[in-house]
Amino acid sequence: MTIAQPIRRRRKEARPQEILTAAMEEFDAVGFGQSTMAGIAKRAGISRTTIYLYYDTKEAIFEAAIRNSVEQAIDQVADLARSQESDFRALFGAAIDVIYDELVEGKAAIFLKILVAEGHAMPDLVAFYRREILSKGEAAITALIAQGIATGALSESCRYDDPRIYVAPTIFAALWMRVFDQIDPLDVDAFKDAHVRLVVDALCARQ
Repeated sequence: MTIAQPIRRRRKEARPQEILTAAMEEFDAVGFGQSTMAGIAKRAGISRTTIYLYYDTKEAIFEAAIRNSVEQAIDQVADLARSQESDFRALFGAAIDVIYDELVEGKAAIFLKILVAEGHAMPDLVAFYRREILSKGEAAITALIAQGIATGALSESCRYDDPRIYVAPTIFAALWMRVFDQIDPLDVDAFKDAHVRLVVDALCARQ
C-alpha cells in the first residue's frame, strides 16, 4: 500500500507551479512593469515572504514561467524532428499544431504581448528570450527541415533557409488575437491550415 504524502508537503512541492500560474495572470492583467511580487503572491494565495523562498525577483519568475510553458512546446517540436515520419506535410502540421496550441491560443502568448509592449524597458529579458527560447525554437524547426530532407521530401536547398520564415505566420496570429480578436475574430483552424499549406507547398515545389 502506498502511503499518501502529507498535504503540507504536497502543497509545498506544488507551490512553484502555483506561483508561475499566478504570475502569468498578473502579467496578463497589468503588464510586467506594473506587476509586483505582492500582486503575484496575492493571486497565488500566499504571503509575499513565502514567494521569496522560491524566486528572488519577478524577473526570475518571468524567466521560469517562460521555460515552464514555451520550452515544453519547443521540446515537442524537437521530438517530432527526431521521428521517422516520412510524410513531411503531416510532420510539419503536427509541429504547427503544437506551436499554435501554446503560443497562439495558449497562455504563452502573454509573453509575446509583454515583449512587444515593454521590451524596450526590459532588455535583459528580451535577450534571455532570444538566447534561451527563440534560438532553441529555431534549432527545432531547422531539425524538422533536416528530417524532411533526410526522408527525401524536401530539397537540400531548404537547409539554407532562415527557419524563422516557416513560423512567421504564428507571430502574426498571436498578435492578432491579443489585439484585434474582439472586433475581428481570427479563425485559428483555417489560418493554421493555410499556414501549413503555404509553407509545405512552397518547400515541396523546390524538389
